[in-house]
Amino acid sequence: MSSPKRNGALTIGLDIGYGVVKAVTSDQVVMFPSVMGHAREVKFQQEDMSRRYPGDQIRDDEGDWFVGDLALAQLPTGELLRLRGRTANESTMGNAFRLRLAKVAIGKLLQDAHNRDLAHIRIATGLPVDHMRDADELKETLCGQHLIQTDTAEVVANVTDVMVMPQPYGTIFSATLTESGEINRRHNFRLTGVCDVGTYTVDLALDDEGQFLDSESGSVESGVYTAQERIASALERDYREKMPFRIVEEVLRTGLFHANGQAVDYRAIVEQALAPLRSATLNLMSEKWQRGTIIEVIYLSGGGADLVADVVCEAYPQAQIIPEAQLANARGYLNYAYFMARP
Repeated sequence: MSSPKRNGALTIGLDIGYGVVKAVTSDQVVMFPSVMGHAREVKFQQEDMSRRYPGDQIRDDEGDWFVGDLALAQLPTGELLRLRGRTANESTMGNAFRLRLAKVAIGKLLQDAHNRDLAHIRIATGLPVDHMRDADELKETLCGQHLIQTDTAEVVANVTDVMVMPQPYGTIFSATLTESGEINRRHNFRLTGVCDVGTYTVDLALDDEGQFLDSESGSVESGVYTAQERIASALERDYREKMPFRIVEEVLRTGLFHANGQAVDYRAIVEQALAPLRSATLNLMSEKWQRGTIIEVIYLSGGGADLVADVVCEAYPQAQIIPEAQLANARGYLNYAYFMARP
């Protein structure tokens, strides 16, 4: 086990996003898509899967699973399961999904652990602002001992402590706390806002020198998926076949689609596809912060930060994309966990 421990436990900042899982320790970063499906036999190069996709196979009481990039590569679209929004029964469905993703993340971080070694673990994580009423159930799901059996690890994770906060608060703690959990004296703003643009939600949080302002924080069920779905529909309309997720994401990020060996310009369609996401983001910010005159800094974080940055920065000049925007929440969770462990 390569990561340093504090007080005998491995501390993890865990951001179980609807699009991507991010897990960080003091010296490791793990990222993989938040997608899974029941494992199936791969007829060729089965033995190469662990080399290509280490830690993406897990076994639990519900069977064998492909997770992350392996699931995207080897499973049909109809067999892929995704975490998105609230489920019909959050405790038995949504949190069971989150637990499996958390176990995969821990397995990847502890890939040298075998023979059911016991690992004591502290986790700091988050939920969308409007889902925080589910925090106690998530804590109950993650706490305790969990047998983790992946293609690269076999370990018993003894989760002794779980901290759950509003998801974008991780970004705030990535700026207001240092990597060792101390107060960041160079962050001298009083009112700090965060706009976290994720796959299925856009979240806002406002902090007043360490105090969470609930009435000026919130979520909207929007996100990058709205643009992905529109691009996927345009591609299917133009080429009469469904395109893999990785192709849709590539078009979203580059504006180009490669058809029959030729690059096709899809930038105008991408701009149209981004309009609902940008509108939803600005509407939420306007609802919660109006013109944001007294907010001193607004951090844009999440995997979709760069997709809305132009329009947000035009409306709110104090806005800026935080470095490593997709990892900001996970790093902030880790900073907070270290802060809480200080004597």
